[in-house]
Amino acid sequence: MSEHSPDPSTQRLHLIFDRGAENASQAFSRWLGHNVSLQIGEVDRVGLAEAVDAMGPGETLVAACAMEVFGPLDGQLLLIFEDQAGLSLVDLLMRMPLGTSRSWGELEQSAARETANIVGCAYLNALAHHLPGAVGSLVPGPPLFRHEFVGSLLEFALQDQAVNSDELLLIRTRFRATSDLLEWSLVFVPSGASVVKLSQILSPRDLG
Repeated sequence: MSEHSPDPSTQRLHLIFDRGAENASQAFSRWLGHNVSLQIGEVDRVGLAEAVDAMGPGETLVAACAMEVFGPLDGQLLLIFEDQAGLSLVDLLMRMPLGTSRSWGELEQSAARETANIVGCAYLNALAHHLPGAVGSLVPGPPLFRHEFVGSLLEFALQDQAVNSDELLLIRTRFRATSDLLEWSLVFVPSGASVVKLSQILSPRDLG
């Protein structure tokens, strides 16, 4: 991610989105029956190439569940797993030894989509409570499973912002459960219009 010092509005966004991440982590833990720790939350304004590189090399194959977000602030919410981490998630849910699941069949995809639905709803509920301008509900659409290179995934998610700005807003949270092999990322990509809304409404008093 970018090494420049964040501006005050980005710092305030970081604090607010951390609240959503904490709620998502708790929901993740209940769903898996394992402790899921919040590793790091990042909110940054970056160029397109840097945003695409945020998840690692663009040719990394990932499994992801993409949800449209509707409401006062819209965009996309992505739950992203490297292949093995995603299949390990399925093993945890099915109470099977890690390494049992080896491909993304319908059962595995269904488990990933249900996880995204639970974690995404918890995340958005917390944002709707704390984020200025999101009074009322932020509603996720049905999760769509995607299996592709991470570079292509993020380029598609960011294209709405990229139409209007060279500097993009990317919000990422990384989670870990039980071992280094079990890491996932939740990425919120506001629409271009929502980025403008956030820049207009944030002020120090909004942190109350």
